[in-house]
Formats: sequence, structure tokens, C-alpha cells
Amino acid sequence: MPSQAPIAAVSPPVLEQAQVPEPEPAPRIEDEPPEPVPAQLEPVALAANEAVSVEAPPGPVAEAAVEAAPLNPDELLPVPRVPPAVLLDSLPLPAVMAEALAAIDPEQPEQDVLYALPDSPEPSYSSVAKHIEDTLLGLLDDLSLPERHRPQAEAMRDRLQHGLNWYELLPILDDLAVLMLAITDSGQHEFENYLKHLNERLEAFQSNLQAASDGHADSHSAARAMDTQIREQVDGLQSSVQDAADLDDLKQVLESHLEGLLGTMDQHQQQREEREKEVAARLQSLAERVSSMEQEAQGYREHLEEQRQKALIDPLTGLPNRAAWSERLEHEVAQWQQHGNSLLLAMLDLDHFKRINDNYGHLAGDKVLKIIATVLRKRLRGSDFIARFGGEEFVLLMPDTPWPAGVRLVENLRAAIEACPFHFKGEPVTITVSVGLSAFKAGDRSELVIKRADQALYRAKDAGRNRVEAG
Repeated sequence: MPSQAPIAAVSPPVLEQAQVPEPEPAPRIEDEPPEPVPAQLEPVALAANEAVSVEAPPGPVAEAAVEAAPLNPDELLPVPRVPPAVLLDSLPLPAVMAEALAAIDPEQPEQDVLYALPDSPEPSYSSVAKHIEDTLLGLLDDLSLPERHRPQAEAMRDRLQHGLNWYELLPILDDLAVLMLAITDSGQHEFENYLKHLNERLEAFQSNLQAASDGHADSHSAARAMDTQIREQVDGLQSSVQDAADLDDLKQVLESHLEGLLGTMDQHQQQREEREKEVAARLQSLAERVSSMEQEAQGYREHLEEQRQKALIDPLTGLPNRAAWSERLEHEVAQWQQHGNSLLLAMLDLDHFKRINDNYGHLAGDKVLKIIATVLRKRLRGSDFIARFGGEEFVLLMPDTPWPAGVRLVENLRAAIEACPFHFKGEPVTITVSVGLSAFKAGDRSELVIKRADQALYRAKDAGRNRVEAG
């Protein structure tokens, strides 16, 4: 630092005109272009009567300025043609604002934003309020709401869309819990009512079938009765013909018996037509009821399948969960046993993941899992199946895959995860994964193959991590 004493700029007192000394006209310093005087200004908030210390370099210009007149603080400002420096780094910003500025900074690469781990493990409510509101709105959209619960859900949706503060969050969570319990209870009652209604319809169906069976039996009995009546008429006709004395008597007897036969046949035909109409009406009613029951059953099957699919997805990573893994494993093992194709199984576990949670917070750990899941999904083939097995562990099935191709695939996955440019506050954070790979062999059960892959995974951990081991 120069040894010259700093110039103190203060608020000047009000002076009379006579007290201002007349500057000497001889030295015309202003005719020469002045050299810029560097000054280092620290952004400090000042009171109105505080002094500002500014150090000026020694020289004739500075000495002439001291001897010329008392300085006004405004004269310490830079020359207008030189814009003042904006020292943003010296002004501390709130964490939320700093994250927002980093997110919209056009100079910052998009990849840096994607792989940046959250700075604060415990963010303020204002920084996560939008995420909470969107999550709750999405939950309301996914709920299958009965008609009587929709007004309550719409009221909650309106409250969420207008924004929540911390004090409003707890009541709306309570209301949402009550709504979900009511929906669950309502769904159970609806299913019970459906089963009751289905039972009633099945009873009616059985009753109609019994009536149709009875009608068929009545028709058979009527046919036998008609046969008996016709036989009686024929027997009577035969006796009358034998007893007839002349042609006129024979003619009258024949006409009488023929009329009886025709009447019997007409009566039987009319009864049969009535029975057929009744049976047809019952069959039509049965067909309509069966069609209605099929439509309702299809609606329930679709709803149950939709709920089942939702239950098979891990909500954090979007990958299939352990239940979905069990279903797919059973299917692929059956295909392997039937066709004898190759089937590989791999277990992947992120290395030192607990340190991520401990050092950077659980939000950072959740973000790592989401990104890793996306990286894995994008690098798999359509026939491959990967699921989150639990925590930071994933499982992978590779049907119809020879051993060398499977080794190359899991090695590519390992390298892709290692290459992810995670960073925390500008410092790189390397995430790696260890892999255990095993193949199904003749006579293997799935539990045995999983055990071999798991043992290979532990060998990879013991050998230094970030590697693939065969089991």
C-alpha cells in the first residue's frame, strides 16, 4: 500500500462564498487528458454521516486535487464513460434465489444443472412448495373418485392451485388422508355391493335356466300327451269303423274322429308355440343379463389391471418394483425352461451410496437414484427387464443373450454410470456401481441363480468396487 494518507470524503458543510479559496489559474492541469485513477470500492452500506476512505496513488494530480478544494463525495464516482463494476459475488444471495439463478443461467451447461446435487439437504418450505403442490395435484388426478367425493376433491384442488403456505399444508394433508380413507372404504363397499348384485343376478340366471328346463320338460310331457290322445283317437276310429252298418254311418264316424284329431293337434300346436315364446323371452332376458354382467366385469377387470400396474411401479425411479420383478422372473424362467434359450441375471449395487445420503442429504440421494434409473433404462434393449430391487440395488434380466454379449452390456452400464458428471457446488462427485452376473444352467431354480449373482456382487465389492464379477 502507498504511504500517503487516505483522503476522507465527508458530507461538506454549508460554506459562505467568501470562505472558498480562489484556485490559482497558472497550472492548467485540466487541459491535459487525466489519467484514470483506479479505485477499489467495496460494496458497503453507509450511514449519511459516515466517511468513505479511498486511497489514491501518489502524484501531482492527486496533490493538486488535495490543495485545490475540499472534495465532494460525488466527485469520487467513476468517470461516466466507464461503467461501474457489478460485484455480484460479494453480495450474498439466499439459497433459494441462488438455485433459481443457477437453473436459468444461460451460460451454465444444461448437463451441469441435470447432474448437480442439491446444495441444501434440508431445503426451506418455499423451495419445495411447488413440488409438493404438483405432487398432491397429481395424486388427486390419479384417484378414482366416486361421484359423492368429487366436490371435496375439487375444493382441495382449488386450494392447491392457489398455493399453500406451511400452515395450510398440514390441514390439507389431513383432508387428503380422510378423503383417501373414504375412497378406500367406498371402494370396498362398492365391491361388496357389486358382489351382492352379481350373486342376485346369478340366482336369477339359475332361476331362468330352471324355468327353461321345466319348459323343456313340459314340452316333452305335452308331446307324450298328444301322442296318447292321437292313439286314443285312432283306436276309437278303428272301433267305430268296425261297428258302422253302412256307408253313411261310416262317413259320420270318420268325420267326427278326424275333427277330434285335428282339434287335438291344433291345441298341441298352440301350447307348443306359447311355450316356445316363453322360453325365447327367458333366453333373451338371460342373454341381456349375461351381456350386462360381462360389461361390468370387463370394467372391473380394466380398473383392477390399472391399479395392479400402478402397484408394480417404483414411485421414485419409475422402474418396475420388486413385485413386478417377481412376475417377470417367473415368466422368463418358464420361457427358458420351455425353449432352452439363454437367460442371464445381473445384480447392480451403487457403491458407497450411504455416503451420498450422509454427506449431501437424502434429496441428493433421491436425485442420484432417479438419474441412474434413467441412464440404465436408456441403455437397455427392448427385451431386457430391469427393476429396483430395494434401496440402491437393481436387478436385470437379459433373455436370449449369450454370455459375452451380456458381459459387454453390463460393462457398458457400469461405464455409463461412472461417466455421469455429478457434482456438488462445483466439486465433482463420482458415482460407481458394482455388478454380479450369473447365467441360468440346466436344473437351476431362480433362487439359486440370484444367490450366485449376489455372491458375485459381494466379490466385486471386496475387489475394490466399480467392476463386474461373474457368478
